[in-house]
Amino acid sequence: MAEADNPMTISPLTGHASQVTRIRDIALDQLKAGYADRFGIDIAPLLGTIDRMSLYRDNETGMSFFHPMPFGDEKFYEALAQKVRGYYPVDKQEFGISKAYVPAGATVCEVGAGFGHFRAHLGDAQYTGLEFNQTAIDSARDRGITLLRKDVKDLAVEAPASFDVTCAFQVVEHVADPLDFIAAMVALTRKGGRIILSTPNGDGYITRCRELLNAPPHHYTWWEDKTWAWVRERFGLADLKLHHTLIDEVAGAWAAMVAADGMAKMLGFELDPVVDETPLRRRIDIMAAPTAKIIVNGLKHRNDVPPMGHTTVAIFTK
Repeated sequence: MAEADNPMTISPLTGHASQVTRIRDIALDQLKAGYADRFGIDIAPLLGTIDRMSLYRDNETGMSFFHPMPFGDEKFYEALAQKVRGYYPVDKQEFGISKAYVPAGATVCEVGAGFGHFRAHLGDAQYTGLEFNQTAIDSARDRGITLLRKDVKDLAVEAPASFDVTCAFQVVEHVADPLDFIAAMVALTRKGGRIILSTPNGDGYITRCRELLNAPPHHYTWWEDKTWAWVRERFGLADLKLHHTLIDEVAGAWAAMVAADGMAKMLGFELDPVVDETPLRRRIDIMAAPTAKIIVNGLKHRNDVPPMGHTTVAIFTK
Protein backbone atom coordinates (compact mmCIF):
# COMPACT_ATOMS: atom_id res chain seq x y z
CA MET A 1 0.00 0.00 0.00
CA ALA A 2 2.78 2.41 0.88
CA GLU A 3 4.84 3.58 -2.07
CA ALA A 4 8.05 4.84 -0.54
CA ASP A 5 9.59 6.36 2.51
CA ASN A 6 10.43 10.03 2.28
CA PRO A 7 13.09 11.02 4.83
CA MET A 8 12.63 14.69 3.97
CA THR A 9 9.02 14.84 5.20
CA ILE A 10 8.62 15.16 8.96
CA SER A 11 5.61 14.28 11.07
CA PRO A 12 3.61 17.22 12.46
CA LEU A 13 3.47 15.38 15.79
CA THR A 14 6.89 13.81 16.32
CA GLY A 15 8.97 16.38 14.45
CA HIS A 16 11.02 13.68 12.72
CA ALA A 17 10.73 11.58 9.58
CA SER A 18 12.02 8.18 10.70
CA GLN A 19 8.63 6.45 10.45
CA VAL A 20 6.94 8.60 7.82
CA THR A 21 5.69 6.78 4.71
CA ARG A 22 4.27 8.29 1.54
CA ILE A 23 0.87 6.74 0.78
CA ARG A 24 -0.18 8.44 -2.46
CA ASP A 25 0.12 11.62 -4.51
CA ILE A 26 -2.80 14.05 -4.71
CA ALA A 27 -3.91 15.37 -8.11
CA LEU A 28 -3.82 19.14 -7.64
CA ASP A 29 -5.81 19.80 -10.80
CA GLN A 30 -8.63 17.68 -9.41
CA LEU A 31 -8.37 19.37 -6.03
CA LYS A 32 -8.76 22.79 -7.66
CA ALA A 33 -11.55 21.61 -9.94
CA GLY A 34 -13.44 20.06 -7.04
CA TYR A 35 -13.44 23.19 -4.91
CA ALA A 36 -14.41 25.32 -7.91
CA ASP A 37 -17.24 23.05 -9.08
CA ARG A 38 -18.67 22.06 -5.71
CA PHE A 39 -18.25 25.25 -3.73
CA GLY A 40 -17.41 27.97 -6.24
CA ILE A 41 -14.10 28.59 -4.46
CA ASP A 42 -10.81 29.24 -6.27
CA ILE A 43 -8.09 27.64 -4.16
CA ALA A 44 -5.26 28.40 -6.62
CA PRO A 45 -4.08 31.44 -4.59
CA LEU A 46 -3.89 29.22 -1.49
CA LEU A 47 -1.80 26.62 -3.31
CA GLY A 48 0.64 29.30 -4.48
CA THR A 49 3.73 27.69 -5.97
CA ILE A 50 2.92 24.18 -4.73
CA ASP A 51 3.13 21.85 -7.73
CA ARG A 52 3.01 18.51 -5.91
CA MET A 53 1.23 17.25 -2.81
CA SER A 54 1.17 13.82 -1.19
CA LEU A 55 -0.61 12.02 1.63
CA TYR A 56 1.75 10.55 4.23
CA ARG A 57 1.34 8.40 7.32
CA ASP A 58 3.39 8.64 10.48
CA ASN A 59 3.54 5.00 11.55
CA GLU A 60 4.69 5.90 15.06
CA THR A 61 1.58 7.92 15.90
CA GLY A 62 -0.94 6.63 13.37
CA MET A 63 -1.52 10.13 12.04
CA SER A 64 -1.88 10.68 8.30
CA PHE A 65 -1.10 14.11 6.93
CA PHE A 66 -0.74 16.05 3.71
CA HIS A 67 2.47 17.74 2.61
CA PRO A 68 2.97 20.47 1.64
CA MET A 69 0.10 21.99 3.62
CA PRO A 70 -1.64 24.89 1.83
CA PHE A 71 -3.61 26.68 4.51
CA GLY A 72 -7.11 28.05 4.19
CA ASP A 73 -7.35 31.70 5.21
CA GLU A 74 -10.22 33.54 6.88
CA LYS A 75 -11.79 34.36 3.51
CA PHE A 76 -11.73 30.66 2.57
CA TYR A 77 -13.54 29.60 5.75
CA GLU A 78 -16.11 32.37 5.47
CA ALA A 79 -16.85 31.22 1.91
CA LEU A 80 -17.28 27.61 3.05
CA ALA A 81 -19.62 28.68 5.85
CA GLN A 82 -21.81 30.34 3.22
CA LYS A 83 -21.60 27.57 0.62
CA VAL A 84 -21.78 24.40 2.76
CA ARG A 85 -25.13 23.80 4.37
CA GLY A 86 -24.75 23.11 8.07
CA TYR A 87 -21.06 23.99 8.17
CA TYR A 88 -21.60 25.21 11.76
CA PRO A 89 -24.35 22.82 12.93
CA VAL A 90 -26.48 23.81 15.89
CA ASP A 91 -26.28 20.27 17.23
CA LYS A 92 -24.06 17.29 16.55
CA GLN A 93 -23.35 13.98 18.20
CA GLU A 94 -20.08 15.08 19.79
CA PHE A 95 -21.89 17.84 21.72
CA GLY A 96 -24.11 15.25 23.36
CA ILE A 97 -21.16 12.98 24.11
CA SER A 98 -19.02 15.77 25.54
CA LYS A 99 -21.53 17.52 27.78
CA ALA A 100 -21.58 14.46 30.05
CA TYR A 101 -17.94 15.21 30.91
CA VAL A 102 -18.57 18.84 31.89
CA PRO A 103 -19.40 19.16 35.62
CA ALA A 104 -22.08 21.58 36.78
CA GLY A 105 -20.71 25.09 37.13
CA ALA A 106 -17.43 24.23 35.42
CA THR A 107 -15.29 26.80 33.65
CA VAL A 108 -15.14 25.83 29.97
CA CYS A 109 -12.99 27.13 27.13
CA GLU A 110 -14.03 26.14 23.62
CA VAL A 111 -11.34 26.69 20.98
CA GLY A 112 -12.56 27.35 17.45
CA ALA A 113 -16.06 27.89 18.80
CA GLY A 114 -17.71 28.69 15.47
CA PHE A 115 -21.08 30.27 16.25
CA GLY A 116 -20.85 29.15 19.90
CA HIS A 117 -23.54 26.46 19.58
CA PHE A 118 -21.94 24.20 22.20
CA ARG A 119 -22.79 26.84 24.82
CA ALA A 120 -26.45 25.79 24.71
CA HIS A 121 -25.48 22.32 25.98
CA LEU A 122 -23.59 23.51 29.06
CA GLY A 123 -26.24 24.64 31.53
CA ASP A 124 -24.69 26.83 34.24
CA ALA A 125 -21.09 26.41 33.09
CA GLN A 126 -18.91 29.52 32.80
CA TYR A 127 -18.18 29.60 29.08
CA THR A 128 -15.34 31.22 27.13
CA GLY A 129 -15.18 30.76 23.36
CA LEU A 130 -12.27 31.51 21.04
CA GLU A 131 -12.91 32.20 17.35
CA PHE A 132 -11.38 34.08 14.41
CA ASN A 133 -14.31 34.07 11.98
CA GLN A 134 -15.79 37.54 12.39
CA THR A 135 -19.15 36.53 10.96
CA ALA A 136 -19.41 33.79 13.58
CA ILE A 137 -18.34 36.19 16.35
CA ASP A 138 -21.01 38.70 15.31
CA SER A 139 -23.70 36.02 15.12
CA ALA A 140 -22.81 34.68 18.56
CA ARG A 141 -22.88 38.20 20.02
CA ASP A 142 -26.39 38.72 18.62
CA ARG A 143 -27.43 35.61 20.57
CA GLY A 144 -25.82 36.80 23.79
CA ILE A 145 -22.64 34.73 23.51
CA THR A 146 -19.29 36.49 23.71
CA LEU A 147 -16.46 34.98 21.70
CA LEU A 148 -12.89 36.22 22.00
CA ARG A 149 -10.80 36.79 18.89
CA LYS A 150 -7.71 35.24 20.47
CA ASP A 151 -5.25 32.45 19.75
CA VAL A 152 -5.37 29.56 22.25
CA LYS A 153 -1.57 29.66 22.56
CA ASP A 154 -1.69 33.30 23.66
CA LEU A 155 -4.43 32.60 26.19
CA ALA A 156 -2.43 29.67 27.59
CA VAL A 157 0.44 32.05 28.33
CA GLU A 158 -1.86 34.69 29.85
CA ALA A 159 -4.05 32.37 31.93
CA PRO A 160 -2.52 28.92 32.46
CA ALA A 161 -4.50 26.24 34.33
CA SER A 162 -7.59 28.45 34.45
CA PHE A 163 -10.28 26.11 33.06
CA ASP A 164 -11.91 22.92 34.27
CA VAL A 165 -12.60 21.83 30.69
CA THR A 166 -11.01 22.83 27.40
CA CYS A 167 -12.55 21.57 24.17
CA ALA A 168 -12.19 21.88 20.41
CA PHE A 169 -14.64 20.25 18.03
CA GLN A 170 -13.42 19.57 14.48
CA VAL A 171 -10.55 22.07 14.83
CA VAL A 172 -7.20 20.35 15.37
CA GLU A 173 -7.26 18.76 11.89
CA HIS A 174 -7.24 22.31 10.47
CA VAL A 175 -4.07 23.56 12.19
CA ALA A 176 -0.48 23.39 10.97
CA ASP A 177 1.03 22.73 14.39
CA PRO A 178 -1.28 20.23 16.15
CA LEU A 179 1.27 19.42 18.85
CA ASP A 180 1.55 23.07 19.93
CA PHE A 181 -2.22 23.45 19.69
CA ILE A 182 -2.85 20.52 22.04
CA ALA A 183 -0.03 21.67 24.34
CA ALA A 184 -1.80 25.01 24.72
CA MET A 185 -5.10 23.31 25.59
CA VAL A 186 -3.35 21.11 28.15
CA ALA A 187 -1.67 24.19 29.65
CA LEU A 188 -5.04 25.96 29.94
CA THR A 189 -6.57 23.04 31.84
CA ARG A 190 -6.40 22.63 35.59
CA LYS A 191 -4.98 19.42 37.07
CA GLY A 192 -7.81 16.91 37.20
CA GLY A 193 -9.65 18.78 34.45
CA ARG A 194 -10.57 17.48 31.01
CA ILE A 195 -9.37 18.15 27.48
CA ILE A 196 -11.92 17.21 24.80
CA LEU A 197 -11.00 16.99 21.13
CA SER A 198 -13.05 15.72 18.20
CA THR A 199 -11.95 15.06 14.62
CA PRO A 200 -13.10 13.04 11.64
CA ASN A 201 -12.42 9.38 12.39
CA GLY A 202 -9.13 8.37 10.77
CA ASP A 203 -10.06 4.69 11.21
CA GLY A 204 -13.47 5.10 9.57
CA TYR A 205 -15.12 5.46 6.19
CA ILE A 206 -14.37 9.21 5.96
CA THR A 207 -10.78 8.54 4.83
CA ARG A 208 -11.97 6.41 1.88
CA CYS A 209 -15.06 8.20 0.59
CA ARG A 210 -13.47 10.96 -1.55
CA GLU A 211 -14.82 13.69 0.74
CA LEU A 212 -13.20 16.81 -0.71
CA LEU A 213 -13.34 18.68 2.60
CA ASN A 214 -11.18 15.98 4.18
CA ALA A 215 -8.22 17.24 2.13
CA PRO A 216 -6.31 20.55 1.96
CA PRO A 217 -6.79 23.42 2.14
CA HIS A 218 -9.50 22.35 4.59
CA HIS A 219 -8.17 19.33 6.51
CA TYR A 220 -4.44 18.70 6.90
CA THR A 221 -4.30 15.72 9.27
CA TRP A 222 -6.23 12.47 9.88
CA TRP A 223 -6.46 11.10 13.44
CA GLU A 224 -6.73 7.41 14.28
CA ASP A 225 -7.40 5.89 17.71
CA LYS A 226 -3.70 5.06 17.85
CA THR A 227 -2.92 8.76 17.50
CA TRP A 228 -5.00 9.70 20.52
CA ALA A 229 -3.21 7.07 22.60
CA TRP A 230 0.11 8.58 21.49
CA VAL A 231 -1.12 12.06 22.54
CA ARG A 232 -2.04 10.81 26.00
CA GLU A 233 1.42 9.33 26.49
CA ARG A 234 3.21 12.34 25.00
CA PHE A 235 1.59 14.77 27.45
CA GLY A 236 1.49 12.42 30.43
CA LEU A 237 -2.29 12.69 30.74
CA ALA A 238 -4.02 10.59 33.37
CA ASP A 239 -6.81 9.07 31.32
CA LEU A 240 -8.25 8.73 27.81
CA LYS A 241 -11.77 7.79 26.79
CA LEU A 242 -12.65 7.44 23.11
CA HIS A 243 -16.15 7.72 21.68
CA HIS A 244 -17.10 7.17 18.05
CA THR A 245 -20.24 8.75 16.67
CA LEU A 246 -22.72 6.39 15.07
CA ILE A 247 -23.00 5.95 11.32
CA ASP A 248 -26.72 6.88 11.40
CA GLU A 249 -26.43 10.52 10.32
CA VAL A 250 -24.06 9.67 7.45
CA ALA A 251 -25.34 6.26 6.39
CA GLY A 252 -26.21 7.64 2.97
CA ALA A 253 -22.65 8.85 2.36
CA TRP A 254 -21.24 5.51 3.52
CA ALA A 255 -23.60 3.59 1.25
CA ALA A 256 -22.71 5.86 -1.68
CA MET A 257 -19.02 5.09 -1.14
CA VAL A 258 -19.63 1.33 -1.02
CA ALA A 259 -21.85 1.38 -4.11
CA ALA A 260 -19.47 3.54 -6.15
CA ASP A 261 -16.44 1.45 -5.23
CA GLY A 262 -18.32 -1.71 -6.10
CA MET A 263 -19.50 -0.30 -9.43
CA ALA A 264 -15.96 0.76 -10.34
CA LYS A 265 -14.59 -2.67 -9.44
CA MET A 266 -17.19 -4.38 -11.60
CA LEU A 267 -16.08 -2.18 -14.50
CA GLY A 268 -12.44 -3.14 -13.95
CA PHE A 269 -10.84 -0.12 -12.29
CA GLU A 270 -10.49 1.64 -8.93
CA LEU A 271 -11.50 5.13 -7.88
CA ASP A 272 -8.97 7.15 -5.90
CA PRO A 273 -10.23 7.00 -2.29
CA VAL A 274 -8.92 10.46 -1.32
CA VAL A 275 -9.44 12.97 -4.14
CA ASP A 276 -11.18 11.89 -7.32
CA GLU A 277 -12.99 14.68 -9.13
CA THR A 278 -12.71 13.16 -12.59
CA PRO A 279 -15.72 13.05 -14.95
CA LEU A 280 -15.52 9.26 -14.74
CA ARG A 281 -15.94 9.34 -10.95
CA ARG A 282 -19.00 11.56 -11.35
CA ARG A 283 -20.54 9.15 -13.85
CA ILE A 284 -19.85 6.26 -11.50
CA ASP A 285 -21.55 8.13 -8.65
CA ILE A 286 -24.63 8.66 -10.81
CA MET A 287 -24.69 5.03 -11.88
CA ALA A 288 -24.23 3.82 -8.28
CA ALA A 289 -26.84 6.14 -6.71
CA PRO A 290 -29.78 3.71 -7.09
CA THR A 291 -27.70 0.95 -5.49
CA ALA A 292 -26.77 3.24 -2.58
CA LYS A 293 -30.46 3.98 -2.03
CA ILE A 294 -31.22 0.25 -2.04
CA ILE A 295 -28.48 -0.33 0.57
CA VAL A 296 -29.85 2.38 2.89
CA ASN A 297 -33.44 1.16 2.52
CA GLY A 298 -32.29 -2.37 3.28
CA LEU A 299 -30.65 -1.52 6.63
CA LYS A 300 -32.70 -3.22 9.33
CA HIS A 301 -30.38 -3.73 12.28
CA ARG A 302 -27.60 -1.84 14.06
CA ASN A 303 -25.11 -4.56 13.09
CA ASP A 304 -25.89 -4.08 9.39
CA VAL A 305 -23.69 -0.98 9.33
CA PRO A 306 -20.18 -0.12 10.57
CA PRO A 307 -20.02 0.61 14.31
CA MET A 308 -18.19 3.90 13.76
CA GLY A 309 -19.40 6.96 11.87
CA HIS A 310 -17.83 10.25 10.92
CA THR A 311 -16.28 11.50 14.18
CA THR A 312 -14.06 10.42 17.06
CA VAL A 313 -14.27 12.24 20.40
CA ALA A 314 -11.16 11.94 22.57
CA ILE A 315 -11.61 12.89 26.24
CA PHE A 316 -8.47 13.21 28.33
CA THR A 317 -8.06 13.82 32.06
CA LYS A 318 -5.07 15.92 33.07
